[in-house]
Amino acid sequence: MPGRVLLTDALLLDPEADAPARGSLLLEGGRIAARLPAGTVAPEGVRSLSVAGLPVSPGLLDLHDHGDLVLRPAADAVLAMRQGSASKARHGVTGFLPTTLAWPGPELLERVGEIAQAIGGVGTAEASWPGAVPLGIHLEGPWIRAEAAGAQPARGIRPYDAVEGQALFERAAGAVRMVTLAPEIPGAEALLRELARRGVVSAIGHTLAGPEDVERAVGEGARHVTHLFNAMGPLHQRGPGAAAGLLAEERLSCDVIADGAHVHPAWLRIAARVKGEQLLLITDRIEPPAGMAVPLEDASLAWPGTASIHSDGIAWRLPDGRLAGSRLTLAEAIRNCVRWRVMTRLEAVRACTLAPARLLGIEARRGTLRPGARADLVLWSDAGEVLATWVGGRLVASAPVAPAAVTALAGG
Repeated sequence: MPGRVLLTDALLLDPEADAPARGSLLLEGGRIAARLPAGTVAPEGVRSLSVAGLPVSPGLLDLHDHGDLVLRPAADAVLAMRQGSASKARHGVTGFLPTTLAWPGPELLERVGEIAQAIGGVGTAEASWPGAVPLGIHLEGPWIRAEAAGAQPARGIRPYDAVEGQALFERAAGAVRMVTLAPEIPGAEALLRELARRGVVSAIGHTLAGPEDVERAVGEGARHVTHLFNAMGPLHQRGPGAAAGLLAEERLSCDVIADGAHVHPAWLRIAARVKGEQLLLITDRIEPPAGMAVPLEDASLAWPGTASIHSDGIAWRLPDGRLAGSRLTLAEAIRNCVRWRVMTRLEAVRACTLAPARLLGIEARRGTLRPGARADLVLWSDAGEVLATWVGGRLVASAPVAPAAVTALAGG
């Protein structure tokens, strides 16, 4: 972002505020230098640019995105992540956790090593990415419940083994930021203690855990729930099952996939009312390789452990109809939550900005409009479409209908 810029006449979607408010942002050196009242006149030497009353929010953060990383050989990790970086920015995402599958031991070790090398170490070389920045690795499995596998490859699901875990974390070189696990499997307590020691977020998922399992996991440091309602024990009125038990546990935040296929909107509304600011939005997105023209209907992709997955226009499904992942973007998730009366627009923005940033412990730098935070910003249309995305003050994506201020803010 060239020089010092005062972004004026913005409707600020501040996830730490009670309501959207008109205001201005002073941007300098890729960061938010100050937040100023509406109508502030630019100081001498500061360029003033109006966004014509349009909404501006922090950049979106997706903690669960498979992209096409899981469809490619391990050696293609850099290419897959760079293409995903550009793609995600077009949908307002400025930071994400590339998410793995339950691959067998040697393959998982190789893939984690390649992903960690592509990231280059957490927090480094961010300007080298064409769009959204990978913030670390989300290990979804392999330490999950086989009976709640969902689309996870069955051949890779296994108990936690400390020797394997140590080798895997060493290969990741500090890049693992979240692990989804089933707390009832053999070795889970040792895994939870190891994750707590390393400062890694422990997320409960792909589980049939009972109340005692959940209580024990929380006591060992579990903090979060992966795709609530999906790949976990069902609800029942005379016993909570895993889903209701996790929903009711006030010490756990939860994330959900708001595409209308994975979770019914009525359950999303219930989850939002129970969890409040502890509810996060994710995509669990699987993305066709770049350059592949995939229509919404009747598209198929090769998938580890089975012949293929196919698109039903909203989600990806296994041959037997079970859900495998989504085609969702976070921008669509926000619009869905507003349309289905799950959340207000500001609440939905909070659920994929400040809430995930807090979970990862990076809320001073990302997911916020605080002074000193990175100038990771999204400019929205009134209808909720992404018009432009900036990462560290760099314009990384813009829509053809974006206002003139977008072009003026290019560079950096």
